[in-house]
Amino acid sequence: MPLSTYDSVVVDGVQGHVFISSRTDHSVVVTDLTGNVVTTMANLPGAAGMVLAPDGDSLYVALSRGGAVAEIDTLTLAEVGRHPVGEVCPSELATTGDLLIFSYGCATWEAGVGRATVEPFFGDVRRGLVAGEYSAPLLATTPGRPGLVAVGMPGLSPADVSIHQIVGDSFVLQASSTATSNLRDIALSTDGSLLYAAAGASSELQSFTTDSLALRAGYTVGAYPNAVAVSRDANVLAAGVDAYYDPDVFIYRNGQFAPSRVYDFADLQTDPKLLAPGGLAWGPGGKWLYAVTSDFETAPTLNILRG
Repeated sequence: MPLSTYDSVVVDGVQGHVFISSRTDHSVVVTDLTGNVVTTMANLPGAAGMVLAPDGDSLYVALSRGGAVAEIDTLTLAEVGRHPVGEVCPSELATTGDLLIFSYGCATWEAGVGRATVEPFFGDVRRGLVAGEYSAPLLATTPGRPGLVAVGMPGLSPADVSIHQIVGDSFVLQASSTATSNLRDIALSTDGSLLYAAAGASSELQSFTTDSLALRAGYTVGAYPNAVAVSRDANVLAAGVDAYYDPDVFIYRNGQFAPSRVYDFADLQTDPKLLAPGGLAWGPGGKWLYAVTSDFETAPTLNILRG
């Protein structure tokens, strides 16, 4: 891909596009579902986390060096809005109902979580709904549980994870835990009953109940879990690790704990790279999994794996 670094990946199954952002390149590369580059959207300062609007008409891009969220028309691939959220270095994005949730943080222990309305128009920006965090938190939501927001602190040992319910203009803490370390990625199950955590200090993809964050049975994947993705239109889960000499991606179907497919990038690439943190995203119907690999010397690679 025509990028020097990777930050986030999103798949738009309706329009048939894959979006890959890079905050150092200030751009988003767009490919089709077969991996061919369609265009590169530039002038996106610090392009970081991305999320599709609930209706799929817009892609939101956090501009970590622009104090704003860019809005991209998913049909025309044109920027149709740039919405200020404050000079707070917005980083990760998620949606729930008519709200856009964003994490932010320019300095340690000054990070937090905010939100903005996106329907009928972008506005009513509020910050500090979660405050005093070490760095910009990871976020996870699911259409199956509107108003439920998972928040995870990346990189720390132990790492704080928490579940919040949006009530009016506030985030109400439902549960919190420090039962994980070196957190790299999180995702909610489709029905919102489980939180999956890819944490580098574990050899499992960890699983927690969202009502109390009680630890459930995990998925054995080996050292350094760093990515998790849940298909929203198929009962399939993907987990990934950054392993040089072991399998990298594991696919689980229908709630099973034994993987239905396992992939090792050493077998798929002539010059193997590591799976990027948070580098997994499902295509429509859980048929194809998009995996971004990267290293410190060459451009990121978009891999397309059969689900």
